[in-house]
This record gives sequence, C-alpha cells and structure tokens, in this order.
Amino acid sequence: MAQPSDFVVDNAAGSVVRTDLNNLFDAISINNGFGSVPTTKYKYMWYADTATGKMSFYKANASDKLDFISLSTGAFFGPNGSAADPSYTFGSSTSTGFFRPNANQIGASCNGFSTAVFKETGIDLAGDLIVQHAAGADSKIEIIAPAAGDDAFIDLVGDTTNADYGLRIRRVGGSSSTATDGPNSNSELLHKGAGALHLNSQDSSSTILFSTVNTPRYQISAVGSLIAQESSVTGSCNTTEIGLFQGRGFGCRSGLSTDSGTSPANAASANQTHLFNFMWDGSDAHFYIDNTRLGNIDSSTTSDYRIKRNVTTLAVDAIERVKNLRPITYQYKDYDIYKQSEAIHEGFIAHEVGEVIPDACKGKKDEGLQIIGIAPIVATLTKALQEAVAKIEVLETKVAALEAG
Repeated sequence: MAQPSDFVVDNAAGSVVRTDLNNLFDAISINNGFGSVPTTKYKYMWYADTATGKMSFYKANASDKLDFISLSTGAFFGPNGSAADPSYTFGSSTSTGFFRPNANQIGASCNGFSTAVFKETGIDLAGDLIVQHAAGADSKIEIIAPAAGDDAFIDLVGDTTNADYGLRIRRVGGSSSTATDGPNSNSELLHKGAGALHLNSQDSSSTILFSTVNTPRYQISAVGSLIAQESSVTGSCNTTEIGLFQGRGFGCRSGLSTDSGTSPANAASANQTHLFNFMWDGSDAHFYIDNTRLGNIDSSTTSDYRIKRNVTTLAVDAIERVKNLRPITYQYKDYDIYKQSEAIHEGFIAHEVGEVIPDACKGKKDEGLQIIGIAPIVATLTKALQEAVAKIEVLETKVAALEAG
C-alpha cells in the first residue's frame, strides 16, 4: 500500500477508486505510520511517528501534534504542564494532578497550587507532612544513611543567615573502624545563633527526665529542681524544690584546676574515686565522704539569741568534768577511708568525751564515726576556769587576811 496524499476519494475508474480506498484504509489501520509526515494533516488525526517512536495526534489547528505514548514500550508522554494546569489530571478536578516544573522533576498540584516537587535529590513540600497509620500500627519517619561517612540528620531553617540549618538533629555516620564509628557513632542536637536552645516541658506537673542504659539518672522537676540519684530518680524527693540540686553525692577531684600544674597556686587536678555530700539534721550540717561521716559544721558557733530558747546558766561541776577528760596522743590507722600515717596528733576519744560532756559527742559508738563538738567543750572549760578563778580569789582573800594578822 502507498501513503495517501489526503483522505479524499476522487472520482475515477473503479480500479483507481478501489486502490485509493485501500490506501486510505491502510493509513487508518496503521495510524499513518508510513515513516514520513502525512502530506495533508487533519485536526485530531492520529499519527504513528516512526521517526520519533511515539504515537501522537494533531491538535485542532491541524499542524501541531502531541506525542503521548511510546510505539515500542507503551510508555505515556504528556506536555510539561504547570501547577495551575497540570498535565495529568482528573475529570472532576482539572487543576489537581501532576506536571513537570523542570528537567528530571515531577510536581504535584492541588487546586492549582504546587504542593510537592519530586527531585533526584529529594522532595520539596509546600505544606505540612502528616504521617499516620490506621489504628493498631505505629507511625514513624525513618532516615537511613548506611554508607561509611554518611550522616543521617534533620535540619530546621528559620532564617536566611543560617540557611543550611538553625537546628540540626544528627546521627553521625562512619565505618566500624573506631569505637565512635558505625553502631557506636555519636548523636547530636546542634543549635546555631545567639538565641537560647529551649528544652521545655509545658504542663504544670510535667518533668524532664534524662536516662542512661534505660535507667533514669537526672530529673528536672516542674518547679525547676535538678534531682540526681545514682540509680533512679523519683518525683517525691522534696516538696520545696525551688533552686535545689538533690544528689547522693558529688565527685571529688584533687587540685584546684585542670591545668598541668605549672603554677604553684594551681596544682594539677585529677579525678578521685570518692564522693562527698552534706546532710542537714535541723541543727548541724554533717559532712560525708562516701558513706563515712567525717564531721559537721557546728551550728553552735552561730550564737545569736534569736535562735535559742530556755537559756540558763550552765550548772555542772565543770572542774570535775575537766578532771574526767582524757587528753591523748594518737596516730591514724587504716579504717574505712582513713589511711595509716606516722603523724602524731593530739585530741580525745569521742565516746569518752560524750561520757563526760554528753552534748560534745555526735553519733553513737560503734555505728557511724563519732565526732566532737567544740562549743560544749569550750563551755565546760570556761565554767571550770570560772570555778577555779573563784577558788583562787577565796584563797587570795584568806592569804591576805593571814598576812595582815
């Protein structure tokens, strides 16, 4: 069959008309796919363009054609379109569909507005992203960077100065060659700018909890107290928590700084294995290293009358007390946190002092380490001195009388 010059059957002899009709029917059956452009074009005429390998048809002007399907694979083609006039749309909503904003991009429009652009490097969204499974299934967003050296992160941008990110949540990537790579990589929360990084728990009774190894370690309570415990944190440590740091102990360091000790005033600092703490019992602040009470800050040195009641003069035989005290010399031995030393010290045995001056001994014998309160001893010594002075004055009077006689 030959490609017809047009789709008009002219008057002619029967065989000529038959040939003309056969050529027309052949052109129709193969959609004018003769390998060359039809000589005469008609509006909406099909054209199998074998030169481009695409099925097409001519538009209403009978000169411009639209390619829409591959002759070899059946793949569909369409015009680029736009957000307002998408290429692939729906019969009842012609302004909603898909279009091509740029090379290698697919745009999605809704009601004439671009809502998403799919690119080779990612997806640009012009609206909110909501991820929601049906009831009974978890919803999640997962970002995977499996190759060595690749990071997985989410960037938040709220200004033009920090155009890359103002806040970044990042999982640092890497290989498995070091302890901080691969499965042991660091996770980071990075903040840019001079503004504050807020971590806020808004409800009136809510707290912020920090955990390690799935165990709570630190808690910021609703009133701002930082509560720390060795193995657990509870919400009932204290009912008046304003400005309070509650902990089982504080780590000790030696020296005054973390420098190398080049200055005599700054000895090299190093971590120690002990914890220290203070405990207030209502009258004294007790000082602890680990579980050992070493002493107390004696509140009796605060001697203002406004904190005292039932004040009476000490009525004891103070000289007899002093006579019963046993001053000693001693050296430290290995016990608990104490280390044996050869230095010779002067002092007392706490429970012996307590047997003579009960208020001067803190603690119970053979339980925690006992300590001595200085103020009761000073009061006893002062009273003993007063008694001795009184006796001396009596003796001086008698001696004077004898000398006068």
